[in-house]
Amino acid sequence: MSTLPAPEVQLAIVMRQHYNMLYDYGLKLTNGDEDTTKDCIQETFLAYWNHAADWAAIQSVKAYLLVTFRNRIIDHQRQQNRFVPTVFWAGSNEMALQPDFVFSPEDFLIQEATRTERSNLLANALNGLTRRQREAVFLRFFQEMDYADMAQVMGVRERTVYNLVHEGLNALRQQLPPAWLLRLAGGLLASVFIQ
Repeated sequence: MSTLPAPEVQLAIVMRQHYNMLYDYGLKLTNGDEDTTKDCIQETFLAYWNHAADWAAIQSVKAYLLVTFRNRIIDHQRQQNRFVPTVFWAGSNEMALQPDFVFSPEDFLIQEATRTERSNLLANALNGLTRRQREAVFLRFFQEMDYADMAQVMGVRERTVYNLVHEGLNALRQQLPPAWLLRLAGGLLASVFIQ
Protein backbone atom coordinates (compact mmCIF):
# COMPACT_ATOMS: atom_id res chain seq x y z
CA MET A 1 0.00 0.00 0.00
CA SER A 2 1.59 3.25 -1.13
CA THR A 3 0.93 6.58 0.49
CA LEU A 4 0.70 9.91 -1.26
CA PRO A 5 3.41 12.50 -0.64
CA ALA A 6 2.66 15.33 1.75
CA PRO A 7 0.50 18.14 0.28
CA GLU A 8 3.52 20.47 0.18
CA VAL A 9 5.41 17.96 -1.93
CA GLN A 10 2.40 17.43 -4.21
CA LEU A 11 2.12 21.19 -4.70
CA ALA A 12 5.83 21.46 -5.50
CA ILE A 13 5.48 18.71 -8.10
CA VAL A 14 2.46 20.40 -9.71
CA MET A 15 4.27 23.74 -9.77
CA ARG A 16 7.37 22.22 -11.36
CA GLN A 17 5.29 20.40 -13.99
CA HIS A 18 3.02 23.30 -14.99
CA TYR A 19 4.83 26.60 -14.35
CA ASN A 20 6.36 26.94 -17.83
CA MET A 21 3.10 26.02 -19.54
CA LEU A 22 1.22 28.67 -17.51
CA TYR A 23 3.95 31.23 -18.18
CA ASP A 24 3.82 30.71 -21.96
CA TYR A 25 0.01 30.81 -21.98
CA GLY A 26 -0.03 33.91 -19.77
CA LEU A 27 2.31 35.83 -22.05
CA LYS A 28 -0.11 35.21 -24.90
CA LEU A 29 -3.11 36.40 -22.87
CA THR A 30 -1.35 39.49 -21.49
CA ASN A 31 0.42 40.49 -24.70
CA GLY A 32 3.83 39.81 -23.14
CA ASP A 33 3.26 41.37 -19.69
CA GLU A 34 5.66 39.28 -17.58
CA ASP A 35 4.77 40.89 -14.24
CA THR A 36 1.05 40.26 -14.63
CA THR A 37 1.74 36.74 -15.85
CA LYS A 38 3.96 35.92 -12.86
CA ASP A 39 1.52 37.49 -10.39
CA CYS A 40 -1.37 35.49 -11.83
CA ILE A 41 0.67 32.28 -11.73
CA GLN A 42 1.31 32.87 -8.03
CA GLU A 43 -2.38 33.52 -7.42
CA THR A 44 -3.26 30.36 -9.37
CA PHE A 45 -0.98 28.13 -7.30
CA LEU A 46 -2.23 29.80 -4.12
CA ALA A 47 -5.82 29.06 -5.14
CA TYR A 48 -4.82 25.47 -5.90
CA TRP A 49 -3.21 25.18 -2.46
CA ASN A 50 -6.28 26.67 -0.77
CA HIS A 51 -8.39 23.93 -2.37
CA ALA A 52 -6.12 21.05 -1.34
CA ALA A 53 -9.09 19.24 0.18
CA ASP A 54 -10.61 19.05 -3.32
CA TRP A 55 -7.51 17.74 -5.13
CA ALA A 56 -8.80 14.18 -5.32
CA ALA A 57 -11.90 15.36 -7.22
CA ILE A 58 -9.91 17.24 -9.89
CA GLN A 59 -10.00 15.22 -13.10
CA SER A 60 -7.31 17.21 -14.93
CA VAL A 61 -4.87 19.32 -12.94
CA LYS A 62 -3.66 20.99 -16.14
CA ALA A 63 -7.18 22.08 -17.11
CA TYR A 64 -7.95 23.18 -13.54
CA LEU A 65 -4.83 25.35 -13.43
CA LEU A 66 -5.46 26.85 -16.88
CA VAL A 67 -9.07 27.74 -16.02
CA THR A 68 -8.03 29.32 -12.73
CA PHE A 69 -5.09 31.11 -14.34
CA ARG A 70 -7.13 32.45 -17.25
CA ASN A 71 -9.77 33.79 -14.86
CA ARG A 72 -7.07 35.47 -12.75
CA ILE A 73 -5.67 37.21 -15.82
CA ILE A 74 -9.13 38.39 -16.90
CA ASP A 75 -9.79 39.70 -13.37
CA HIS A 76 -6.42 41.47 -13.30
CA GLN A 77 -6.97 43.07 -16.71
CA ARG A 78 -10.41 44.29 -15.63
CA GLN A 79 -8.92 45.85 -12.50
CA GLN A 80 -6.21 47.56 -14.55
CA ASN A 81 -8.71 48.71 -17.20
CA ARG A 82 -6.62 46.94 -19.81
CA PHE A 83 -9.20 44.31 -20.59
CA VAL A 84 -10.36 44.43 -24.19
CA PRO A 85 -13.54 42.40 -24.16
CA THR A 86 -14.49 40.21 -27.06
CA VAL A 87 -18.08 39.13 -26.82
CA PHE A 88 -19.10 35.79 -28.24
CA TRP A 89 -21.93 33.39 -27.65
CA ALA A 90 -20.71 30.53 -25.49
CA GLY A 91 -24.03 28.73 -25.36
CA SER A 92 -27.69 29.30 -25.86
CA ASN A 93 -28.13 32.67 -24.14
CA GLU A 94 -24.78 33.00 -22.46
CA MET A 95 -22.32 35.79 -23.24
CA ALA A 96 -18.68 35.60 -22.22
CA LEU A 97 -15.84 38.10 -22.26
CA GLN A 98 -12.48 36.94 -23.56
CA PRO A 99 -8.95 38.33 -23.33
CA ASP A 100 -6.97 39.02 -26.46
CA PHE A 101 -4.64 36.24 -27.54
CA VAL A 102 -1.67 37.08 -29.77
CA PHE A 103 1.17 35.06 -31.23
CA SER A 104 4.46 36.77 -31.88
CA PRO A 105 7.46 35.76 -33.96
CA GLU A 106 9.39 35.41 -30.70
CA ASP A 107 7.22 32.39 -29.88
CA PHE A 108 9.08 30.59 -32.64
CA LEU A 109 12.42 32.38 -32.44
CA ILE A 110 15.21 30.32 -33.88
CA GLN A 111 18.67 31.66 -34.70
CA GLU A 112 19.09 30.60 -38.31
CA ALA A 113 17.75 32.97 -40.98
CA THR A 114 15.70 30.33 -42.79
CA ARG A 115 14.13 29.23 -39.55
CA THR A 116 13.36 32.84 -38.65
CA GLU A 117 11.58 33.28 -41.97
CA ARG A 118 9.52 30.17 -41.25
CA SER A 119 8.77 31.51 -37.78
CA ASN A 120 7.52 34.81 -39.20
CA LEU A 121 5.38 33.03 -41.78
CA LEU A 122 3.87 30.76 -39.14
CA ALA A 123 3.27 33.62 -36.66
CA ASN A 124 1.60 35.69 -39.41
CA ALA A 125 -0.58 32.76 -40.43
CA LEU A 126 -1.60 32.10 -36.83
CA ASN A 127 -2.28 35.79 -36.20
CA GLY A 128 -4.55 35.75 -39.26
CA LEU A 129 -6.93 33.51 -37.31
CA THR A 130 -9.65 34.87 -35.06
CA ARG A 131 -8.79 35.29 -31.38
CA ARG A 132 -10.73 32.19 -30.40
CA GLN A 133 -9.18 30.12 -33.19
CA ARG A 134 -5.66 31.22 -32.14
CA GLU A 135 -6.35 30.21 -28.56
CA ALA A 136 -7.84 26.86 -29.57
CA VAL A 137 -4.90 26.08 -31.87
CA PHE A 138 -2.43 27.09 -29.14
CA LEU A 139 -4.07 24.87 -26.54
CA ARG A 140 -4.44 21.92 -28.92
CA PHE A 141 -1.07 21.92 -30.66
CA PHE A 142 1.28 23.89 -28.42
CA GLN A 143 -0.06 22.61 -25.08
CA GLU A 144 -1.24 19.25 -26.47
CA MET A 145 -4.53 19.41 -24.58
CA ASP A 146 -7.50 17.19 -25.35
CA TYR A 147 -10.75 18.75 -26.51
CA ALA A 148 -12.61 18.22 -23.23
CA ASP A 149 -9.95 20.09 -21.25
CA MET A 150 -9.80 22.81 -23.89
CA ALA A 151 -13.55 23.31 -23.64
CA GLN A 152 -13.24 23.67 -19.89
CA VAL A 153 -10.38 26.18 -20.17
CA MET A 154 -12.10 28.26 -22.85
CA GLY A 155 -15.52 28.11 -21.18
CA VAL A 156 -17.31 26.68 -24.20
CA ARG A 157 -18.84 23.39 -25.26
CA GLU A 158 -16.55 20.68 -26.59
CA ARG A 159 -18.23 20.87 -30.00
CA THR A 160 -17.34 24.58 -30.17
CA VAL A 161 -13.68 23.73 -29.56
CA TYR A 162 -13.74 21.14 -32.36
CA ASN A 163 -15.23 23.78 -34.67
CA LEU A 164 -12.65 26.42 -33.69
CA VAL A 165 -9.74 24.07 -34.34
CA HIS A 166 -11.28 22.86 -37.61
CA GLU A 167 -11.92 26.40 -38.84
CA GLY A 168 -8.44 27.48 -37.74
CA LEU A 169 -6.80 24.62 -39.63
CA ASN A 170 -8.89 25.42 -42.73
CA ALA A 171 -7.72 29.03 -42.57
CA LEU A 172 -4.10 27.94 -42.10
CA ARG A 173 -4.43 25.61 -45.10
CA GLN A 174 -4.88 28.71 -47.25
CA GLN A 175 -1.65 30.29 -45.99
CA LEU A 176 0.82 27.50 -45.19
CA PRO A 177 2.49 24.90 -47.39
CA PRO A 178 0.69 21.53 -47.12
CA ALA A 179 3.60 19.84 -45.34
CA TRP A 180 3.45 22.41 -42.54
CA LEU A 181 -0.26 21.96 -42.07
CA LEU A 182 0.12 18.20 -41.84
CA ARG A 183 2.75 18.62 -39.16
CA LEU A 184 0.59 21.09 -37.25
CA ALA A 185 -2.47 18.86 -37.46
CA GLY A 186 -0.37 15.93 -36.30
CA GLY A 187 0.63 17.80 -33.18
CA LEU A 188 4.23 18.02 -34.35
CA LEU A 189 4.56 21.79 -34.64
CA ALA A 190 8.17 21.70 -33.48
CA SER A 191 9.11 19.67 -36.54
CA VAL A 192 8.03 22.57 -38.79
CA PHE A 193 11.42 24.10 -38.06
CA ILE A 194 13.45 20.98 -38.82
CA GLN A 195 14.15 20.24 -42.50
